[in-house]
Amino acid sequence: MRIARSTLVLFVANLLVFGLVWRASITHTVAPISQNLLFATGITSLEINDNGTKIALEKRGAFWYVNSPYKWAANLWSVQRIIDELRFIDSEKGFTVNEVKANGSNLETYGLQKPRWTLKAVTENNQTQEIKIGENKETRRLFILTSDNQKIIPVGDALAAALEAKPETYRVDKVFEIAEFEVRAISTRRKIDNADVVTNLAYEERARPGRRGQGAEWRFTAPFETLADPERITQALSNLVNIRVLQFAEKMTDDMGLAEPVIRIALEGSSRRQVLLIGRPGIKNAAQCWAKLEESDAVFLIETKDLGGWYNPRAILTSTRPVDFDPEIVTGFNLTSGGRTITVHRLESTGKDTRWEIPVAPGSTAIQRREGDSQLIKEFLGDLSQLRAINLREGGKTLNETWLIPAANLPTEPLHKVEIEIGGEKLTVSFYPGPENKPAGTYLVHQKGAAFAGVCEVSLLRNAYQNVAPQFWRNRVINQLATGTKVVGLRMVERQDGKVIGEARLGPDGNWAGTGRLDAATSRRLANSLAQVKATEFPTRDIGAGEWKYLLRITDQAAAGSTGASESLRNYWCTEPLNNTAVLLRDENDDDSFLLDPALAEILIPLLNSASQ
Repeated sequence: MRIARSTLVLFVANLLVFGLVWRASITHTVAPISQNLLFATGITSLEINDNGTKIALEKRGAFWYVNSPYKWAANLWSVQRIIDELRFIDSEKGFTVNEVKANGSNLETYGLQKPRWTLKAVTENNQTQEIKIGENKETRRLFILTSDNQKIIPVGDALAAALEAKPETYRVDKVFEIAEFEVRAISTRRKIDNADVVTNLAYEERARPGRRGQGAEWRFTAPFETLADPERITQALSNLVNIRVLQFAEKMTDDMGLAEPVIRIALEGSSRRQVLLIGRPGIKNAAQCWAKLEESDAVFLIETKDLGGWYNPRAILTSTRPVDFDPEIVTGFNLTSGGRTITVHRLESTGKDTRWEIPVAPGSTAIQRREGDSQLIKEFLGDLSQLRAINLREGGKTLNETWLIPAANLPTEPLHKVEIEIGGEKLTVSFYPGPENKPAGTYLVHQKGAAFAGVCEVSLLRNAYQNVAPQFWRNRVINQLATGTKVVGLRMVERQDGKVIGEARLGPDGNWAGTGRLDAATSRRLANSLAQVKATEFPTRDIGAGEWKYLLRITDQAAAGSTGASESLRNYWCTEPLNNTAVLLRDENDDDSFLLDPALAEILIPLLNSASQ
């Protein structure tokens, strides 16, 4: 490969430039950059004395606190403001005290004879630096006198503004230092009728029946064991942790009621505990109340509404769900009502849809095995698990309290009972008559082992909790043709005299030919719809449909195999139509009568009406 002349020239030029740069830099030494700062880095304590008013700040961990003239968490931005001004004061600037005296002046000119401020800083290495800061009365400029009293350093207006900040500006208005995510336990102590009523809650992970892989959750641990309502406790905790001070008081007085507080609220975090004492309402505004932290002397006003349900957590924050389980992991249930029982079990299924069966079990109302209605059972379990207690009603008014009844006060026997199976576990949910003043359509619902039962509105369950008839729970699909199977013959007969009122057959060419009421177009439409026969309801009582008047015979043909196509028959008995949308049918091989699905009834009813005319 031959190198071009231009490439060679550029290469040589680069070498020459590199050589010149290297020669110039090898003899050059970088002047050291030094800055002698007056204050060392890592300040952990500050003490500012302004004509006798002392502000003492201390850093503990990652937070700053005010130790004087009060004890409270410090506003980080106010502290950082003065630290930033002190951090970059250069000790090399300024002039010596001897130079001042040589010029015929003195410390009083710079306000340093009797300085207004004295500032003391301590670093994390326990290095202490104390300076005096004076003000020139004519220029209003500030000057620092170093700790050795030998040098005067002028400083800017920003430091003056930071030094003149009032003690109140260093005080943060947030009451609790514990963050919301950090809280692991809450306790309240309230005096009622000269007795202390204590309520404890804990955020913990605990295995419980009906759940798998349950994470941490809030629960009452005293005076009873029960779950807290997740939505209400989250909101109440957020309001409590983020309470803000409206106004600080100079000192505590007897009329504030903090010597004997109305309520004590304690928050426990991962490594610390804070207790808030709540006193009497403010004099000027009843929506505000006096409060203080137990470990602090500071007294302040807060909004009463921020306390939410903490005055009565047992009534307001207790879980509103008397029944709690995951419906997706239920493997079966037994339903008992009026001394009768029915059993429903989940079937092992490889498909995505869950299948259920109604087995013939001892004491069950089922006399033959049925497949359950998966959609109906799924909705029932889902609605049952989502039942919520309504709010308490008193004197015609609805209160902000969940209507719960202690388990000890329940009647002896329930009206209805649902035993839910989850693997080897069993949960029992009982329905009792509610209190006398309960609204219509409500029951007292209790899960065995729970501390409370709840007054619940149960209309979403559509009476399923008391229906022990197998017909209610069975699959609504009466017949479903397999893939490749089709209807090839139709025949309608009056059962009393055997008169054929319509007949049709699918020809080899794929066209229908029919007689009587079953013309070709109607036959095709009816045959396509009969591929799936569904019921809307299985009546368990006489609905006035009369006798079985007609027979509908259907010929099905399976897909042709090695032995040729095979045919099978289905027979349905029919009554006269109840109306223009309802007709009662019965499969000849099934004991249960059913009301036909409207989509198919729309086609069949006109044929039956025509036959009866």
